Amino acid sequence: MEQVGLAIVGSTGVIGKTHIEAIAQLSSCRLVGVNARRQEPLVQQASDLGVKAYPTLVDVLSDSEVDAIVIATPHPSHRDITIQAVEAGKHVLVEKPMSVTPSEADDMVEAARRSGATLGVLFNNRFRPEAIKMRELIDQGAIGKIYRATMTSAMFRTQDYYDRLDWRGTWQDEGGGALINQGIHAIDMFQWLAGMPQSVFGVVRTLKHTVEVEDYASAILEYEGGVLGTLHCDTVQAPNQQRIEIFGENGALIMDDWNVTLHRLKTPVQEFLETDKTIKFIAPESEAETFKFEVVGGGHAPAIDDFALAILEGKEPAITGEDGVRSQELVAAITLSGCRGEKVSLPVDRSEYDGLMEELRRTRKLPSD
Repeated sequence: MEQVGLAIVGSTGVIGKTHIEAIAQLSSCRLVGVNARRQEPLVQQASDLGVKAYPTLVDVLSDSEVDAIVIATPHPSHRDITIQAVEAGKHVLVEKPMSVTPSEADDMVEAARRSGATLGVLFNNRFRPEAIKMRELIDQGAIGKIYRATMTSAMFRTQDYYDRLDWRGTWQDEGGGALINQGIHAIDMFQWLAGMPQSVFGVVRTLKHTVEVEDYASAILEYEGGVLGTLHCDTVQAPNQQRIEIFGENGALIMDDWNVTLHRLKTPVQEFLETDKTIKFIAPESEAETFKFEVVGGGHAPAIDDFALAILEGKEPAITGEDGVRSQELVAAITLSGCRGEKVSLPVDRSEYDGLMEELRRTRKLPSD
């Protein structure tokens, strides 16, 4: 195989079109065909691209030219499509989030493992140069042992955004709000950089929108050794904000709306607080370096390229199904904690969270509202 033959499921949506543009830039794969529910725009799209139009998922999975599918449908459909695909012998690259619940994500991972298929999750922000630089600096020990990490992901949405599509803002279909949909990219990147906590205490609110799900969520994260972190996601804040702060013994790494700055301490924190005799209310001196990066797209092309190369070379993709479960796990822990009003340990109890989802789908609102 010189190129991976790809088909996009959910091709006529905004994300599907983004995948099409990304694939066109790559030599590791080629677009064989497209699939979507609305047949008229699907046929027109396929004609414009010069590829096959698949009326149904069965048609996609029956084509021997299709080595792998890219799932660009709303996430409540991801589990069933993935399982059908891997059982048909196809590899799968699934858009974020993997699914609605951790148990659904577990099903996807297990199905791929049984079939021997490659399962990748498309968190394209990890392929941005800013994210790669931050991970490199942490791995190199530039900030030393981490003792605090915090993240804010505020992505404003109007009421019309939720009203435009019936599945948005509902527990039955979306399965959550600011955490699982808008904030999931930032949550994934945050846990990739700072690691997974042992427990969380979360608060979730429907603050401003007329929706069933949370549009405002905060959590305190507790890591091994007593290290603490905080996480906040919302769709009510203006202006928008994407910020990650990671503090270590030797300095701090701060990403503010994709501007990355490394603060190097001249004296490590613990050494300074134990030895400094100046009796002044000052912190150790530091030097700051802000990195410059070339303007790039959203990261979809390198993410798809990585997935295709993983298939061609028989290796794991950069973001495996198991990796994708982690952000799902963190969302579930915060939601469960916020609804029950108590600290939740990770991994989340699958049956307890599934029971909560059944309750939320029935009541159609958060317990705190």
